[in-house]
Amino acid sequence: MHGSICCIVKKFVDTNYGSETWDSILQHAGHEGLVLSPIQTYPDEAVFALLGAACELLQVELDDLLRILGRFAGPELIGFASNMLHPDWKTFELLSNVESLIHRTIRIQNPTAQPANIQAFRLTEDEAQVIYSSRRGLCTLAHGIIEGIADFYGEKINIREVTCAKQGHPFCTFEAKRELEQSENEEVDVVNFGATATADDCDETFVASDDSAGSQVSSGSGSFDWFPSASGSRPGSGTRDSKQNLIPFPKRLGRYEVNEIIGVGGMGVVYRGTDDILNRVVAIKTLKSVNVGKDVSDAFIEEARAMARLSHENVVRVYDVGKISDRPYFVMEHLAGQSLSKRIRQGKVSLQLGTELFKKILNGVQAVHKIGLVHRDIKPDNIMLSLDSRKCHLLDFGLADELCQKRDLKERLSGTPGFIAPERLRGYPADYRSDFFSLGCVAYEIFSGRRAFDSDSTKTIISSMQRFEPKESDWRDTPDSLRKLITSMMHADPAERMTDYEAIDDRLDAVLSELSR
Repeated sequence: MHGSICCIVKKFVDTNYGSETWDSILQHAGHEGLVLSPIQTYPDEAVFALLGAACELLQVELDDLLRILGRFAGPELIGFASNMLHPDWKTFELLSNVESLIHRTIRIQNPTAQPANIQAFRLTEDEAQVIYSSRRGLCTLAHGIIEGIADFYGEKINIREVTCAKQGHPFCTFEAKRELEQSENEEVDVVNFGATATADDCDETFVASDDSAGSQVSSGSGSFDWFPSASGSRPGSGTRDSKQNLIPFPKRLGRYEVNEIIGVGGMGVVYRGTDDILNRVVAIKTLKSVNVGKDVSDAFIEEARAMARLSHENVVRVYDVGKISDRPYFVMEHLAGQSLSKRIRQGKVSLQLGTELFKKILNGVQAVHKIGLVHRDIKPDNIMLSLDSRKCHLLDFGLADELCQKRDLKERLSGTPGFIAPERLRGYPADYRSDFFSLGCVAYEIFSGRRAFDSDSTKTIISSMQRFEPKESDWRDTPDSLRKLITSMMHADPAERMTDYEAIDDRLDAVLSELSR
């Protein structure tokens, strides 16, 4: 068991019963003089011996002790990962990020650690299903941790146990529901996920990728059951194309006709499609390969569902979510225009337009963070502008790439290395602060016309990030206040990085106000 939990157990006993009681527990368990470390792991036998001794000395049942310990541990674990947690997150958002933000960090520090798996699937804004799996059978500890997290955020959460591994089920399942005040409840806008999550009132737009020229495939006039791959292999035969590795996709998904490939990314492929019922063009995204684990597939679907709950003018809308032959996909709006990357290549972006775009992208990122997501792949290629550059949308989240288990870190990371935060390049999971670093890199390119870090060597990029000193000529007419803001967002140390949304937004408003005079 990981040492952080063991240290929390000790702190609980010391706080509530005194250090003498802890010494007695150690002695009773046969581990007198044991010194715990939060970065070590300890044999399960030793930990359960301590728990058994505590139950005897404190005269309490094990499940009752575990639940009390969990409730105490919730706020302690939040403190352990405090810098990685977005200030607007609460109980459900934190639970949804436990695996990527906390457990993966634990495993990086100690590859032999085996923390229990806790996943939260949002059903509505105020309901979630929490799945807990562990060979140790500590489900009451998980129950208590959820209660402790809710205590920390001042939320009232009702938790009901649906399945339990101790009763022969493969894992434990909890249903968690947040209690709301009547006035708060009236303002809740719930998305209903039935057969489709299509929003009838969405504006019709379409997605066009600048990088699609080399990967477009005509659907042809035949009646193939599957959309052919970029390598031209026969329907259903798969593909051996080492560059694209595309797996054939059905030409029809229920109400959607699949027309052509319009973009290929690290792990995903986007098709242009048509919604027959609403008679509009849509984009359909899926994974390029079927050879991914269930955790990646489920995370892909869950993130798409979370995006479908988000309605923001600067984030692409998701209409529908589903699976075909265990291959996940989601349907989103198709956006007309060009990428920010292409706009920058066309010529200088004015200070006024650049600041406005910076603010709109910031607002989109904040909207994503507030629902408990981290984008992971913010770069000019993933920001779509309208033809007049007045509107912009964030595209193409990078969760599936990050969860993909590959030996090569460069292959596993989504995005372009020059926009990925240095902590991620070292192997740590993305958190909201890494998105702000990427946004700073995007802003730098908007105002300078060039990338801050342009190299194929990860080692060279990390070194450049540690000593980033932009040339005076790079800034052109960018005011000093904006320069300082951008460089502060690109700080190599996430703890020192500017990640305060309101402060950044206020600074941009001040620049726009000055420009309007």
